[in-house]
Amino acid sequence: MNNYSEIRRACEKNGRISERVVDEFLISYAARYHNLEKKMNQQFARYRHVTSRFETGTVNMLKSQFIAHRIFREEGLIGKLMKLPAMERFRGEERDYLLQQAEVPWRFSFSVILEAPSEDFFRMKDIFSGEEYLLFSPGTSQMNSQGPPLLWFNLIGFNGSCWQSYGPIGAYYSFQPGDIWFFATELNPEIEDEAEVSSDIENNPLPYMMLHSGAAYPLTFHKKDQVVYLMAEHDLEMLNTAELKKSFTTAFDSGVYRFTLNKWGEHPHFAQAYFDENLKLILFIAMTDRGFRELVKAFNAFGHDFPDTPYLRINLPMLTTAQDILKKKVVLNEYEELFHVEPDEEKQEIVDKMNAFMALVLPDINAGRVPDIEAAVEKTGVHMETARDMVDMVMEKRGDVPVPDTGKEEVSLYREIYLLADEIREMEPWKEMYETDLFGVKIPGTDRIYFISVMGAEGEYFALAAYKGYQGVGQFMKFQENADEMPPETILTLPHLMLSFTDREALDREQLEAIKKSGVRFRGRGKWQMLEDIDPGFIPRFPGGEALSDLLVLLEQVAVVVARAKGDTGYLYREGKSQDAILVRTPAGSPGRLKWNDRYETFDPEKGMIRYKMTYSRETCSEISRLSETPVVLQADLILLPAPVKEQGKKGYFPFVLLLVDKETGLIPGMDMLTPQPDLHSMYESVPQRLLEEIGKLGYRPEKIEIRSNLLFGLVQGALKEAWCTPVQVKHMPQMDEAAGSLISHLGEQP
Repeated sequence: MNNYSEIRRACEKNGRISERVVDEFLISYAARYHNLEKKMNQQFARYRHVTSRFETGTVNMLKSQFIAHRIFREEGLIGKLMKLPAMERFRGEERDYLLQQAEVPWRFSFSVILEAPSEDFFRMKDIFSGEEYLLFSPGTSQMNSQGPPLLWFNLIGFNGSCWQSYGPIGAYYSFQPGDIWFFATELNPEIEDEAEVSSDIENNPLPYMMLHSGAAYPLTFHKKDQVVYLMAEHDLEMLNTAELKKSFTTAFDSGVYRFTLNKWGEHPHFAQAYFDENLKLILFIAMTDRGFRELVKAFNAFGHDFPDTPYLRINLPMLTTAQDILKKKVVLNEYEELFHVEPDEEKQEIVDKMNAFMALVLPDINAGRVPDIEAAVEKTGVHMETARDMVDMVMEKRGDVPVPDTGKEEVSLYREIYLLADEIREMEPWKEMYETDLFGVKIPGTDRIYFISVMGAEGEYFALAAYKGYQGVGQFMKFQENADEMPPETILTLPHLMLSFTDREALDREQLEAIKKSGVRFRGRGKWQMLEDIDPGFIPRFPGGEALSDLLVLLEQVAVVVARAKGDTGYLYREGKSQDAILVRTPAGSPGRLKWNDRYETFDPEKGMIRYKMTYSRETCSEISRLSETPVVLQADLILLPAPVKEQGKKGYFPFVLLLVDKETGLIPGMDMLTPQPDLHSMYESVPQRLLEEIGKLGYRPEKIEIRSNLLFGLVQGALKEAWCTPVQVKHMPQMDEAAGSLISHLGEQP
């Protein structure tokens, strides 16, 4: 086992020596050696169109990194430099350092993080050589904490214990291994395999260093589909083009057929195929993974057997970055020009203005902010009415929940809610109350009851949560009891209303519209109010209907309870009442003449119990019981994926994955995606059968199935026992955590 404290000391010592030897002397000395600085500047000049957008400090660091690589790379200058009289100044540990660096060459590495075993240490994997190595890099830690990049580019050197990075770190948020392969082959078309990519980087790292210019570009999504460029080419002697018209819209020009897949040929998928009858080849092209798979599937339905895996998958930011660095237009589909129709110049001018307008407003729309339409109109010349229609259309396509009807009564309701909420914020209830100091509020004239929890005692997140009913508060109590073992996303499975105090940038269009209509003004960070209604398993929505009316009642009573609790620390738990007795504000009397009473109720777990009707096939159990038992221990878990799905006209939801992991190997032999439709309760009831079906696909009966979640164990233990599978409840499942973490971290790559 590695002693990371000891390795850290070695790394920090190595860093101090490097600063004295390399930074303070060797870089400038080597720059003068054989006119290296002049040659370097000539090479950098080729990319002036890129570096002109960098800060001066960044360019200087890149130049230092470039020279350091020339010194310490394989067959670098260090061997010659060590023979020069000027190097005799280095003795002892400094000379030992130089000899060690000369023995193990420095190199550039495109890599991904496999794990972070200790602070500032990373187990990396080079994407081209496949080599795994231990890296010490505080800079990588800092960048990773700001949002993990998809890919890293480092100049690394070995210190005897591990590798260390030198110079600027490339942290790419939208580049993946396939993108670097694409860039390398555009840069050098003679490259044929991954080893040649590594060699090309070592021989000529400068263009790869220029990829820093596209490092911060985000991935592009249209709802749940990642927008990428996918392509595959196959030899094909003949094609029955007439038959394909059943599923495709066809066009023909100069010996080339274009087939556009019905429905999938439009934005954002653009799924098309081209058949060149002269070259006897077929080209599949799409802009989403789903579109590509559907395109190939549609062709295969006519008797073909093409693989649905593209040979080229390029993120759109790489196309932009590569064309910029290489100063050339990258043509991925040479057939597209055959079917290109020149637009009318006047119409094209209008289209250009509209595109320019959308480029200005889309960042705000995508971030959930209200765009400044007037300013964008002034800059682009788009007609105001057209501009508003375009924004409304985009908002509608995004599937945003419509802003509630703005009648006078509702506007007044907004105003009262926001004013009350701001009053509560100024009272700072989190200074006296903890998240577990619950109290209840009954809604007059109904059987609805909410239990209020005040958050913010830790000084980080200030909010009020109102858990719906006894079942809601029962779930919250279980969540609190097992908080260390449950992911934070679990809160999205609890029915509750939420009022949080945040920054303006965190609010989406609907939240801002409601505040605007209320007439209440907010200023400053942490003072803007977000109102949310959380339906278990679904994306939080702005409250409407009875939820909005209930929220006003709740805030009125929260203000009363907080004021009394400030002057009476025993108010929440009256003398003679146990900590299990919850204060419940209870209304009495008729509307308009309500009187509120304090009652203390001992929470009855039976009231908070949720019962599920287990529906699974006895026949499936019987089939599994007849399978031969294999000495394999599987781990099972039901995981909410923090990747919301929004579809036009439907409530957005969070998908769940039922995951099976082999405890010994960490591999995933079974996985099933579930959705909380029509509701989360129904989805939970379907879990036993879905788990049995996944086990049935294995072809064997595992020796044991370990389950950590109380909920999942309760759902499936009966079905598993009937299928002669042994369920075992455990506290820790590190293999499952690693598999789930890997799955979630790669959600950006999923269609």
